[in-house]
Amino acid sequence: MTTNRRQMLQLALMGSGLCAAGAFAASGARGTPVFRRAGVAFDTGVALTIVGLDEREAEAALDAGFAEIRRLERIAGLSTPGSDIRRLNAEGRLERPDPALLDMLKVADDLHRASDGAFDVTVQPLWIFYDSYAKRGAWPTEEEAAPARALIGQQRIRHDEAAIAFDTPGMGVTLNSLTHGYAADCVAKLLAERGVKQAFVDTGEMESLGHAANDREWTAAVRHPRQRDAMLGTAPVSGCMATAGDYAYTWSEDFSRHHILDPRTGYSPASFACVTVIAPTAVVADALSTTVSVVGPDEGAKLLKRFDAEAYGVTKAGKVWVTPGFPRKNLA
Repeated sequence: MTTNRRQMLQLALMGSGLCAAGAFAASGARGTPVFRRAGVAFDTGVALTIVGLDEREAEAALDAGFAEIRRLERIAGLSTPGSDIRRLNAEGRLERPDPALLDMLKVADDLHRASDGAFDVTVQPLWIFYDSYAKRGAWPTEEEAAPARALIGQQRIRHDEAAIAFDTPGMGVTLNSLTHGYAADCVAKLLAERGVKQAFVDTGEMESLGHAANDREWTAAVRHPRQRDAMLGTAPVSGCMATAGDYAYTWSEDFSRHHILDPRTGYSPASFACVTVIAPTAVVADALSTTVSVVGPDEGAKLLKRFDAEAYGVTKAGKVWVTPGFPRKNLA
């Protein structure tokens, strides 16, 4: 089993570096102040970059942005001890859920319906089951996996302001295909409300405000799905971008078994090695990158059009697949 960081995109900011803690101050060619802070959240690297403020204002905005990330981690972090989602999965019911959970479940319901069930947040018990076998160097038979597959069914989650509850004992949810994007949306909104006009938010998925220093485009590098530390090229981030890749957490050396699961079959999809999506919001981009990975190119193109999104992907055979509106000028 091979484990890599979930972060699918890395900042490609010319002449910039990220530090592990605190803020890194730099200047553009014309002296524009740039402040960056990086850390770890949601099991991946996260970073915020702010342009054009003085140091006091930038530090306050960075503090607020990271506080929001930590707040959402306490709500939806699967590996965060005591998080709301862990309590929901352990007890099968969560009273008075935070609005953030309800927001993400609403997006999940939208994608579940639009994809005819190809997006389903209740794959978590099957994921845990597979992972337990893989860690022992084994793999279950279909008969052994059947009870875990039987727990999949997003329609069996009831949720409103009073409670979130599972209809079937043993069910569980993962919001990992929503949380990173949702966090990017929340942080970007918070920064904008504080008067920040130029910023780049990286929570594992990407969102930008305005332009980078010296009126340049914000740019992200897209990782090569088969060459560690290699990139396929760069793409401008003028809004929201997210990537899903089979390399992020894989149970087999040939990437045929990995963390992305088709809830309709219980198996990992076989079409894409990676999919990068640009969408109106980061949470939708996040969910669509996973869903398109599951449904494949033909159905994926229809789904992207429905959500006013574009995508760039690489198939497991190494073929590039791209929709007409994706800015692929500097990509392979």
